[in-house]
Amino acid sequence: MWKSGSFYTGDSHSRPTYHELVPTNPVRKEKQKGNVVAAVGTSKGLEVENIYRLDNELLGYNLSGRKVLLRVPQNDSSFDHFVSLPFTKGVTERETGRTMIILGSNAHHVEAMQYQFQGVLWMPPDEKEVKKFGDTVRWINVGDTKNGFIGLDYNSAASVEGGVARNAEDVHFLAQTLLEQQFDPEKRLFLLKPPYIQEREEGKALRTQGLERLGQIASTDESRLARILNSSYDIGLK
Repeated sequence: MWKSGSFYTGDSHSRPTYHELVPTNPVRKEKQKGNVVAAVGTSKGLEVENIYRLDNELLGYNLSGRKVLLRVPQNDSSFDHFVSLPFTKGVTERETGRTMIILGSNAHHVEAMQYQFQGVLWMPPDEKEVKKFGDTVRWINVGDTKNGFIGLDYNSAASVEGGVARNAEDVHFLAQTLLEQQFDPEKRLFLLKPPYIQEREEGKALRTQGLERLGQIASTDESRLARILNSSYDIGLK
């Protein structure tokens, strides 16, 4: 889950802070058909729509609501030059590649995913919060289909239902999937430390080997990716 301490997507005059999840109380509905869907915010909650492809117009949708990447203290300063680019949250299901993006809403990934992905469970934090992300990985897109970066939540120690990439297979699969969904091969892919927009050492290791773009990662053998990711703490990056 991306907290507002790691990014902020609202009024630029508000002070970034951590906040509790606020349920949007979506009406229970059948799973929307389609391999690419959008959860679109409305005054009454979220509506899920089938879309045919990801393009610059969709990824720029949040600009009108001033949902852009802003600089806050918890963010890594290396991402400062991406500030003011449109900010969109996404999630992709392992194996199937089914993808959802969240538009016009401050809803967290798990809120928008309800009833649309198998194994997703969210109980709001009124008493004890429960979050299960099913067989999915969370990511964010900053910029358009080519400029900016994809930020993939990564943690090799996370649970299967934690909603983050856990290994080279997950990273490779997401890169291939996003290319199929019309992202440009030159789009950057960074591995981030949830819940912050801060690059993980494993991601830095990939970049030292010239692997920071979707096309490069998608065309690299998984075994090579695994060796690089697993060696990240042995090459002086930590």
